Amino acid sequence: MIDDTALMAIAAARRLRDGEACFVGIGVPSLAALIARHTHAPGMSLIYESGAYGADPAVLPMSTGSPSVATGAACLGDCTLVFGELQAGRIDVGVLSAAQVDRRGNLNSTVIGNYRTPKVRMVGSGGAHDIASLVGRLVIVMPHDPRRFTERVDFVTAPGLGEDGRRPVGTRGAGPVDLLTPRAWFTFETGEMTLAGLQPGMGAVAAVEGFSWKVPHAEDVVELAPPTGEELAVLRRWHGKVETT
Repeated sequence: MIDDTALMAIAAARRLRDGEACFVGIGVPSLAALIARHTHAPGMSLIYESGAYGADPAVLPMSTGSPSVATGAACLGDCTLVFGELQAGRIDVGVLSAAQVDRRGNLNSTVIGNYRTPKVRMVGSGGAHDIASLVGRLVIVMPHDPRRFTERVDFVTAPGLGEDGRRPVGTRGAGPVDLLTPRAWFTFETGEMTLAGLQPGMGAVAAVEGFSWKVPHAEDVVELAPPTGEELAVLRRWHGKVETT
């Protein structure tokens, strides 16, 4: 049986393109980028905020500073190097996740509840704010947990689209374009999160089950192709193999 992580990672991997420079987060974003690089996008460069450019981790890194991000890297620099490339507009795509996402693709990894008296205080931005603000486009991966999907995030850690559907002042690029869950694929072409595709066997109602607002549907909601044998074989190289040193 294919688990939720596999479905989400493979669906996200398909949104990445050969030859791109891809700024990746830890966890499922890394898994998605590695699947893409070892299937249809062999020329894609994985970039980690610790300074690894062109990385090919043998095991999933636990953090951006894990030793595995150095494996196969074309260049090992520092934060200044990779964020300089980002600020110069040379990073095509970013892949991120977060604790919350809202209908405009804003991400929250800072607090749940009021900022000064939060229910939960989390790790904060790291490089997420810069990545979401400056990449050419952003791909988001989120498990299907209704608590993570809210009409408005409690805190905007990484900006998506404004209330008018446009990018906030000071950002560039397209912003969020795709959001992948184990149940569905959403786009932001209309300026807000819109159901565009369903994982095999999934219904439209189940795809947005528990969400706190009514999610619009694309005119033609497609059914996503199931994972291929090649994608699953590549996924197994990393799925469940997390760095422990």
